[in-house]
Amino acid sequence: MSKYKTILNEMRTILGMDPLELETETTETTELEETPEVETTEVETTEVKLAEATLEDGTIIYYDGEVLGVDVAIFTDAELTIPVETGEYVLENGDTFIITDGVITEYTPIAVEEEVETVEQGEDFEKLYNEIKTVVDDLKNKLAKFEANEVKLMSEIEKLSAEPEVESITQEPQDKRELSDIEKRLNTLEAIRNLSKK
Repeated sequence: MSKYKTILNEMRTILGMDPLELETETTETTELEETPEVETTEVETTEVKLAEATLEDGTIIYYDGEVLGVDVAIFTDAELTIPVETGEYVLENGDTFIITDGVITEYTPIAVEEEVETVEQGEDFEKLYNEIKTVVDDLKNKLAKFEANEVKLMSEIEKLSAEPEVESITQEPQDKRELSDIEKRLNTLEAIRNLSKK
C-alpha cells in the first residue's frame, strides 16, 4: 500500500467518511502489466507569432511573423483564416505592397521612394545651378563690355578736356558775362554727348 493512499484513508476517517479499500501492490502491478501500451506520438506544433499592421485607411491586417515582406500571408482576422483580397495596399507609414491570393508578391518600403526623391532633387538642383551659372556668365560678359566702353569714354573726355575752349563764331553769346567752372563743365559734357551721337 502506498504511502499516499494511507494518508488519504486517514483523512477520510477524520472527515467521517468510509476508508477506501486498498488493493495490494501485487494486484496493482498485475493490472499495470495487463493494460496495453498506448503509442504516444509527438505532435509538432508550430508557434504562430501573430503580428498586425495598419493600412493607410485605418484597416488592421494580420500576419504570422516578425517582418512584413514578400511571401508573407496577410489576413483580415486575428485567427489568420480570411486572406486579404488581391490588390495594391499602402501602410500608414507609407510602405506599399501588392497582394496576390493572400500573399505579398511585391513590397516597397518608403525609404526607397525617399532615395528616388533625393536623386530627383539633386537633378533639379544641378539644372537650377547650370541655369544660374549661365545668367551669371552672361552678366559678367555684359559688365566687361560696359567697362571697356567706360574706359574708351573716359579717354575721349580726357582728350576733349585737354583741348582749349573754342567760342562759337556763328552764335554770339547772349550773355557777356564769364561762365562759371560748373557751367563750363556742363557745356563740355553737352559737347561730348553731341559728339557721341554723331
